[in-house]
Amino acid sequence: MYQVLAGKKRSLVFPVMCNGFVKLDYSDNVVDTNSDGDTSNDIAYGLFDHEGSFTFEAIVTPYDINGYGRQSASGTIPSFTLSKKIMPSNSHQSTTANYQSELYLPVSGGRLTHEMRIFSNDKFSVSLLNATSFNENQPAEYKIKVSMDIGGSTQTFTTTSAVITANKSSMFKWSSTSDTEGFDSNGRRTFDLLGSTTSHSGAVIGLSGTVENQCHANQELFIRDGFTFTSIGTIASINGTTDVTLNASYSPTLSNGTKVFIHSRKEASYINNTYHIACTYTQSSNRINIFLNGINVLSTKHTQSGTFSFGRTDSFIGANGTGATGTLSAITNKQFMGEMHEMSILNIPKTTFVNKETLLPSLNNTLLYLRFEEIDL
Repeated sequence: MYQVLAGKKRSLVFPVMCNGFVKLDYSDNVVDTNSDGDTSNDIAYGLFDHEGSFTFEAIVTPYDINGYGRQSASGTIPSFTLSKKIMPSNSHQSTTANYQSELYLPVSGGRLTHEMRIFSNDKFSVSLLNATSFNENQPAEYKIKVSMDIGGSTQTFTTTSAVITANKSSMFKWSSTSDTEGFDSNGRRTFDLLGSTTSHSGAVIGLSGTVENQCHANQELFIRDGFTFTSIGTIASINGTTDVTLNASYSPTLSNGTKVFIHSRKEASYINNTYHIACTYTQSSNRINIFLNGINVLSTKHTQSGTFSFGRTDSFIGANGTGATGTLSAITNKQFMGEMHEMSILNIPKTTFVNKETLLPSLNNTLLYLRFEEIDL
């Protein structure tokens, strides 16, 4: 079967620093039989009446909630592509706590562990979870997180590592001052030369030149052998202008003159791409599978053997439905920032996903289907 997709893909947009969500109202879709508020005897149908196996699918574009750090004695920030799809930087400020972006979603204790809720039901939810530890030259990178309640037992399942990641290479541009040391076998610039070692003892490394404005805590350091870059540890602190201390001793001793590298400019290229995210549940085996772009990135089991059913309550898209505003509201709401293109829930556990650009669910198996195209809003 051939398929032709033309034109710009429209979407439901949750801007950076928003407090928006879509509510799937239970009372608007289900008749309260006795008008007593008891959902157990309601005439439910579709999503709210389903029990057992299912497949959740969504096509989304996540935005970068990290921003791009700040220029200070802890590290110079390279030139980034500015976009409304990236959290504001705090490079221009001296008192970060007073700025709206910090009040809404602070770097410390906020952005770096933020959970962006894609779909939220009392018994089932899907989120993107930021998996980064700093935001200087480090866009947000996302794990997929699923939560399920079976028989009163709520369990959470998260991919081991980030599956939506920043671009770590760029085209190599030659100039008279170019650093030609950090490119790979494909001619892509992947690392920048930080300096050459002048001393090394345990976790402390002395480097040539002034490094205090070129690197920062939590940044990874590398040495090179041909086109192979090997990590030697993560910076715990910067001592003066030329020494760095790693988070652990590095062995063997680095000889003087060894070249040390850091990651080159990273870009949140995912803000201009779409991602197919899916979660399947098979009742007979309690098996949960999480997919990204059709690839199985986690397979696990819920330990409770009861029958799964969606909560007969309001469900939400783009947040958890708390509806908070103001300071720390992004955290309270588990606010999603990005674009929703399509979403569906089927009453069968799919095993393969042939099409990742559009869902086209089988109507015979569809419990919920939303296409967030401009023509449908």
